[in-house]
Amino acid sequence: IAKARLAAIVNSSDDAIVGKTLDGTITSWNDGATRLFGYAASEALGRHITLLIPDDRHDEERQILASMRRG
Repeated sequence: IAKARLAAIVNSSDDAIVGKTLDGTITSWNDGATRLFGYAASEALGRHITLLIPDDRHDEERQILASMRRG
């Protein structure tokens, strides 16, 4: 029940909520993300998170992912 409640909150949120793996692959995408970024879930899921990040900030994302992998 708690998992279903959390899923309902994420899916109904006006905020963009995007999940990604430690390698940066987009694994979850809600309607708020579609409204903010303009990609349907089917276009974003499985792609790299840098899809959403300006080219000049990709190095910053690599550092964030590396930090997350280190714990």
